[in-house]
Amino acid sequence: MRLVLRSAKELDKFLARLEAIGGQGKVLANGERPLVEVAVNGHLPEALLRWEEVERVLPTGEELPLVRSWSGTFQVGTWDPMQEPLLIAGPCSVEDRKALLTLARELKALGVQALRGGAFKARTSPYAFQGLGEKALDWLLEAKAETGLPLCVEVLSEQHLPLYEEVDLLQIGARNMDHYWLLKEVAALRKPVLLKRNPQATVEEFLLAAEYLLLHGAPGVLLCERGIRTFERSLRYTLDVGAIPVIQAQTRLPVVVDPSHAAGRWPYVEPLALAGLAAGALGLLVEVHLDPVRAYSDAAQQLTVEQFALLVERARLLYRTLPSRGLAEPLQGQS
Repeated sequence: MRLVLRSAKELDKFLARLEAIGGQGKVLANGERPLVEVAVNGHLPEALLRWEEVERVLPTGEELPLVRSWSGTFQVGTWDPMQEPLLIAGPCSVEDRKALLTLARELKALGVQALRGGAFKARTSPYAFQGLGEKALDWLLEAKAETGLPLCVEVLSEQHLPLYEEVDLLQIGARNMDHYWLLKEVAALRKPVLLKRNPQATVEEFLLAAEYLLLHGAPGVLLCERGIRTFERSLRYTLDVGAIPVIQAQTRLPVVVDPSHAAGRWPYVEPLALAGLAAGALGLLVEVHLDPVRAYSDAAQQLTVEQFALLVERARLLYRTLPSRGLAEPLQGQS
């Protein structure tokens, strides 16, 4: 049987108590909340489950116990999943203070629930714009203070984590989905996490990354499908809408889609966004810019505010016609 302890500080005390009653403990994960596989004379006495050091019990042999059993409430701003889709929007990169504040005000007026924006940027080319770093974070925090919009910002390095104390939703980009040490450090902040699927990852690998986050302290994970790499090159990536109901058959963790990165070009963002919602996604992560032509990064895929406003209207209309998928109990055993 696997036990999750309440704190790393409790580990030595727990192991000593276990040894005193003739038990054995194997530490499987030594993070903020250690995971210990336990045996006492070949079985697990019920009294052990009442020890103060023990937070929960996980079934042995189950690879996704926390993902499958998650039943919390994922709160982002004023979002009510029974009423409307989750809308997280903003520029690919934060480039200018005045422009960011203007955009944040306009997005707030459209009813988005969170503001996204890149501060530290991971780019394929070493010559591409890498972001403004701490300056961009300061501007994002100013936008949050003025509009009240929660922030969704990508984390690239453990070294940056002290800068993210006031960020509401920590984003793990597709490149870092399987950067497991980063996942552990981010989870230890005990903030909700938006996890993007790596374009090469299977659904199982995607969910295992979410398991890392839940095991090491994240209270909830927002799963983001952003397209997978296939032989088809007409779009940047192939949005795997089929993965949405497959994931929802296994977990109640909310699923959203990022149509911007899948499309690569703005005319296809809206169709992919609506397809994702029709497949059961509970929200959208969309790149929006005041003047996309002048954007420092991903100019071709960013929507203008006017284009985004049309998408918001159509997304809400579609969402209201759909059943409450992703909100009911997962269909255990299906994959």
